[in-house]
Amino acid sequence: MVERLAARVGTTPMRLLLGGWGVAAVLLLGGLALVLTGASTALGFVLFILGVILTMGVSVNLLRLRAGDHVRKPSK
Repeated sequence: MVERLAARVGTTPMRLLLGGWGVAAVLLLGGLALVLTGASTALGFVLFILGVILTMGVSVNLLRLRAGDHVRKPSK
């Protein structure tokens, strides 16, 4: 799935996943800042949870992508 999305966007799967990690970091830090400052606790909580979900998704896809790199190709 990551491979198809990366091909559609025109980048490599690894760069796409690293970009996803960057977005997740912004969501996590933004949500944490909103909660700690008390500016908007509900919005901060939602942003933080979205960052956690995105981080888990990126991590799983990164592990799946790296595991696929080491699979031995059958010889013909």
